[in-house]
Amino acid sequence: MSDEVFKDLGTTLEVSTSNRASLDLKGAFSTQDIKTARLVFPLTKPKSELQLDKVEAYLYLVSTTLKSESKAVIDVDSATVTYVLADEEIKHSGKIFGELYLRYADGRVLSAHKFHFKIDRALIDQNVEVSASVYNVSIEDLMEKYSSKFDLLEAELYRQLAKYRSLQQELISRGFEKLKAGQAVKILCYGDSLTYGYDIYSADRRPADQVPTSNGTKHVRERASTTYPEALQLALQEVYAGVTVQNWGYSGDTVITSYPHWDGINPNADITLLMLGHNDSKDAKESMSAFLAGYRKIAERALAWGSAIIFLTPPRQKSATDFTVDVYSQAVMQLAKEYQAPVVDMSELTAGIAADFYSDSVHFSAKGYNFIGKKLASIFLGKTLLNSNVVGANDALNVIKEISGVQYKGNCTLGFSAYYPTEDNSEVGKGTALVLNPQGRAYFSFCADENNLLILPTVFAGSGTLQLKVSMDFEAETANNNNSYVFNTTSPRVMNKSLKSTVYTTSDLNWYSARGLHIDGKINASKLIYAARKGYYTICIENLDPTYSVNLFSLEFRSISDVLFRGNYLYTLGTLSTDILLLSAGNYEFYSSGAINMPFVNAALVSLEIYVGGSNRKTFKVKNLVTNATWEGAYNPAASSDIVWDRLVTAKELEAFQARLDNLEGAD
Repeated sequence: MSDEVFKDLGTTLEVSTSNRASLDLKGAFSTQDIKTARLVFPLTKPKSELQLDKVEAYLYLVSTTLKSESKAVIDVDSATVTYVLADEEIKHSGKIFGELYLRYADGRVLSAHKFHFKIDRALIDQNVEVSASVYNVSIEDLMEKYSSKFDLLEAELYRQLAKYRSLQQELISRGFEKLKAGQAVKILCYGDSLTYGYDIYSADRRPADQVPTSNGTKHVRERASTTYPEALQLALQEVYAGVTVQNWGYSGDTVITSYPHWDGINPNADITLLMLGHNDSKDAKESMSAFLAGYRKIAERALAWGSAIIFLTPPRQKSATDFTVDVYSQAVMQLAKEYQAPVVDMSELTAGIAADFYSDSVHFSAKGYNFIGKKLASIFLGKTLLNSNVVGANDALNVIKEISGVQYKGNCTLGFSAYYPTEDNSEVGKGTALVLNPQGRAYFSFCADENNLLILPTVFAGSGTLQLKVSMDFEAETANNNNSYVFNTTSPRVMNKSLKSTVYTTSDLNWYSARGLHIDGKINASKLIYAARKGYYTICIENLDPTYSVNLFSLEFRSISDVLFRGNYLYTLGTLSTDILLLSAGNYEFYSSGAINMPFVNAALVSLEIYVGGSNRKTFKVKNLVTNATWEGAYNPAASSDIVWDRLVTAKELEAFQARLDNLEGAD
C-alpha cells in the first residue's frame, strides 16, 4: 500500500466541442501543499474512444504570476489524467487557469478542456514577494522550448507526408500494372450525389439504391438510369474484362459527413476516384482549412486501406454564374499536389456539354453521367493518366503499344513491310502496321491539347472493300464545339457537334492511293470525327468488313480549319458550285487536274494569279508549270461579259516566231 497522501482537486472533462466554458474545480490548495496538491481528471469522449495509449498529456497553467507547462500522468485503464503541482507552481497563490492537452505521436494536438482553481496563501507564506524570479518558466525558456517543439512537429509532418507520397506512388503503379496485365482490378468511385447518380426529375430515373453505406446508412434519393461508375465499368470492360467499379457515393455528403458513412470496412480497391467538394462549396459551413483537413483524412484512409487515389475536381454546374465551385476545385488541385496524386479537371472534362446532360442546375441526367463515365475511361487506357499522350495539330499516334499505348482487341496482328509508310522502329527498313482482320479493334486514348482537332486513321485496304468504323468515347453523346464559326459559317450552331461514330467505306478513299485513306486527302464532311474541346478522348477503330483485312498505320490529328478551309486552296481553290469556281484575290497553286472551267485539260501542275484593277476588273493568268504555256483572261463585272482567254506567247515561242519572220524576209 502506498504511503503517498494527496489533496485532490478535479472534475470529469468531456472532450467535445460543446460546453467550452472554463470549469470551476470548486476547491483550493494551499501554498504549503508541497508535493501533495494533485489535479485529477477522468476523461470522456461521446460516442468514441480516446485511444489514450497513443497520446501524452500536458497541463498548461497560468496566473498573474505563473506560466508553466508540464507533462501529466495518464492511467489508460481508468482514462484518468493526474498531475501533482511542482514546488515552484504551488507557491503562486491566487486564481489559477489551466488547460489539458492531449498530444498524439503523429503531431496532432487535442484540447480537452479549460478549468480553474485557487491556491490560498498559507500564513507562513504571507510575506512572500512576487518577483520575476518566481516564474516557473521564463519567456525566453518558453520560446526556446516551443521553437524546438515546432521544429520537431514540422519534421514529423513532412515525414508523414513523405510516407503517404511514397505509398501513393507504389499503389498507383501497382494498380496500373495489374490493369495492363489484364488482371482483376477494382476501382472505387467515392463522393457525393454526383457519384451516387442523383436524379429526381428525369422520366427514366430509378428508385433509391437499396444497398446501404458501409455503416448501414440507407440511400433515400432516386437516381439516374445510368451513373458514372456504371458507365465507367461498361467502357473499361470493352478493353479489360477483369475491371469492376464500385459506387461509394452518398447524396448530400461533404468531406466531414462522408467519412463516417463509409468507415470501418475496407473495400479492397486498387484505385479510388475521389470527387467531393460540391456540397462543401454550396453550404460553406466549414472553413477551407476544415475542408482540406477532412479531405486529407479521407485520402489517407484510402491509402492506408491499400488503394491509390486519383482526385476529381467538382464538376461545373449548369449555372454559368456560380464561381464558388471553382474555388474548391483549385483547393482540390493543390491537395493532389500534396500527395503527388493525379487530378482530373472535371470542368474541362465536361466543357461543352449541352443543357440536356443535366437533370437540374447541379446534377446530371443519364446522358450526362454516361458521358462522364466514358470520358473517364480514357485515363485508364492508352498510356494512362500517369503518362498521357498529349496531342495537337499535325501529331500522330502509331500502332506500337510501348510508344502510343494503343490497345488491341479481337482479331489483330502486327505486320512489317518495306511498303508500309511508317517508321522502321521494329525491323530495319520495314514500316509497321496493325492488321485489323474482320472484327479486329484498336483503342487509342489521348489528351487533346487544343480545340477542334480532326481525327482520322491512316489505312490501306488493298484490293478489298472497306467498312471501317470509327467511334469516340465509347459512343457517348458528344460535347459542342466552342464556336461554330470555326467551320467558316455565319449560320450559328452549324456542325456544332462531332459524330460519336461513323463508318468509312471504299468511296471515302482518296487519290493518294486507290485504296488509301489519309486525313490530308479526301474528307467526307458528313463523316467528321473531331475532338471539339481540350481534354481526354478514346477512339476505337474497328474493321466491320466480314472478309477483308485493313492495314492501320496511325491515328492522325489536324486542325479542322486548316484541313477543311485553308487546305481548300490546295485542292478546291475556293467555293465550287456545279461548274463554277469562285476565287478571291491572291496566289494559288493547283495540285490536281480537276479544275473546272479552265482552258487546260492535261494532268499538269499549274499556277493561278489574280489581279484586281479599276472598277473591280479582274485579270486572270494561268501558267502550265510543265510546258510554261500561259493564258490570260480578263473579266469586266460592269459588262457582265464572259471571261476572254488569250494565250500569251512564251520567250521561246517569240524567238521561234521571230526566226520564222526572218526566214520569210530572207525568202523575199
